[in-house]
Amino acid sequence: MLELFKTNKNHFIGVDFGTSSIKVVELSYTDKQTHLENYGFVSLNSPEHDTSVNKASSLEQALNDSLKKLIVKMSVKPISTYVSIPGFSGLVTIIELPDMPEDELAKAIQFEAHKYIPSALDEVAMSWEIIERKMDVEKLQDQGSLISKLKLKSESKASGKIKVLLVAAPKKDIEHCDRLVSGVGLEVNAIELETFSIARSLVGDSSGTFLVADIGSRATNIILVEKGVIRVNRNIDAGGDEITSAIAEGMNISRPRAETFKKGDKDMLNSNETAIIVPVLDLLVGELRRIISAYKEKNKSVTIEALIISGGTSKMKGIEEYFSRTLGEKVQIGNPWRGIVVNNEVAPFVKEMGSSFSVAIGLAMRGVDDYKRK
Repeated sequence: MLELFKTNKNHFIGVDFGTSSIKVVELSYTDKQTHLENYGFVSLNSPEHDTSVNKASSLEQALNDSLKKLIVKMSVKPISTYVSIPGFSGLVTIIELPDMPEDELAKAIQFEAHKYIPSALDEVAMSWEIIERKMDVEKLQDQGSLISKLKLKSESKASGKIKVLLVAAPKKDIEHCDRLVSGVGLEVNAIELETFSIARSLVGDSSGTFLVADIGSRATNIILVEKGVIRVNRNIDAGGDEITSAIAEGMNISRPRAETFKKGDKDMLNSNETAIIVPVLDLLVGELRRIISAYKEKNKSVTIEALIISGGTSKMKGIEEYFSRTLGEKVQIGNPWRGIVVNNEVAPFVKEMGSSFSVAIGLAMRGVDDYKRK
């Protein structure tokens, strides 16, 4: 999606521009295995990265300087780089259309896109992919002979329906990321919405249906993936920062101390005696419940295999039990490192980072997947 292909080597970098940090992962593909070569991150919460800066150029320069320092510290070479833009910046939706020739389909999608994209279409980059074709089953059933059925099958494109995955993102956001990464000497191979990076690293090619809640510091990305295809995507303007605020207010302590409690070993979500009321989690549960209910209503044979929690907040003690108890679904903490060969020396650090590197890993895995296809 939103591709800018340039090179094909066996080392790949994923750059995740988050709201609170920049994360970078370098993977390699050798001997039919994916290896972790390097990783690093830099926090954007320090005063010099104050996102309230009025001039966009100043903010861009601050981000560029931070990325440059990180790349130098990691000793990263200018190799194939994959970059994400926030899920809330773009659009991922599925539209249903009559099956038609490709040239007509492109025009139809352009027409339908106006219903979903509020800005002018020349201000966004769009890509689309047919994810499902349906033949007109009723007409098939009306045919009496095998010959008729075979004939109709061959003509099904004219009478069937197709589902198209439409992806769009503002060109200015894509150009912004391209400038940031190119400005530190890296080769930008592709830019994609983080939605796809998250799904790739946490779900991959699994054949079941999974719901992912990636809880970032300021926003949460909810993704429903069925057989490797994103079917539903929602973005909620709330995340880990609100959880920290709720703990600070509930315990009457400072935010820094609340952040320490959030990362500690005490379960503040499930104990009857010490449970803290966290409105943002109630908000997330409500939205997850609506998505599950609506999807099961339309797809009665579908079973949600698991709700996957990811992001820095996934390390909060008791959060897995909290979502399982409130939703009545199987819940697991995301593990983007599965299937990646990790050196024993860094294994403890990888375990500590957990799913907070889901986007960066998913981006670098995009490079591995592109490499294996060639």
